[in-house]
Amino acid sequence: MSVIGTFHGAACAQGSEGLLVERAAGAETCPDAVSLSQRIAAIRGRPLTSSRLSYEVYFTRTGDSFSAAIVSGPSGESRRVLEGRGTCTALAQATAVTLALLFDSDAESAAKPEVEPAPALAPEPERSRALPATLPPPAPGARAHATLSVGVAGLAFVVRPLAPSFSGELGLRMRRFRAGLGVLWTPTQSLALDAGQMTVSLLTGTARACVALTQTPSIELDLCSGLFAGAATGKADGPGISDNAAQTRSYLALPLEVSLADLSPAFGWEVSATALAGLAHQDFVVEGLPPAFRAPRIGAILTVRVFALWPW
Repeated sequence: MSVIGTFHGAACAQGSEGLLVERAAGAETCPDAVSLSQRIAAIRGRPLTSSRLSYEVYFTRTGDSFSAAIVSGPSGESRRVLEGRGTCTALAQATAVTLALLFDSDAESAAKPEVEPAPALAPEPERSRALPATLPPPAPGARAHATLSVGVAGLAFVVRPLAPSFSGELGLRMRRFRAGLGVLWTPTQSLALDAGQMTVSLLTGTARACVALTQTPSIELDLCSGLFAGAATGKADGPGISDNAAQTRSYLALPLEVSLADLSPAFGWEVSATALAGLAHQDFVVEGLPPAFRAPRIGAILTVRVFALWPW
């Protein structure tokens, strides 16, 4: 069996006037013959009519790369190869423009008076039309990416009702899975006491693992979890407060996070909302005074991150 027959078995083929379109597995988002004919007609300003040459278009996909091979002539002697990345939209428009120019050129050639044909030459051996197999395969995409992210966050119901925070993370991304180790820092916050004030801050390490629930070439929706482990520091000052030495309390929480991210090479972004189930966290109190803030068992954090990615 020829190579072109193998391609036909794995592709979706449709024909139109003077045009055949085949889409390999993974390239179903590329236009079929009807849609491509409509694009060509819109560019030319008139519908397709019969042409002295017919054209075949092969759409293929490897990783994030799409290719369109245009073949014309009875034995595939004329070839044009177009490529695109990300989605097939731009590649489809470029293919339609190229075909519109080809059809216009055919129409102009057909309108010219025919000249006496040259003496016939001996026919060349028939060449294989298995164009997709003759094209050099695109370079394979990276299987993994190292990631570095920095972000800003709003931390709620941990050291105070709402506190600004900052995060950083080093990680690894592999297809639908990613993981990382990082840090979350909440700078010193002031809380009012009946007499004086209390200052608190939080520094915690983070471990995070995410799996993609849905994924497109540009956007993914992830579900993440892991562990927050660190310490909160507090100090009270004011009239009648004799013991004003800084005190440290351990902080431990389990996160449950929903993330919306664009991690396209080589930069990306992420917006995530996280619920924090506190496992170890004690409020700072001053003897004889009510606590400045009594944290509930469940906290929350909203984070915006920017990413840099390096392929492995």
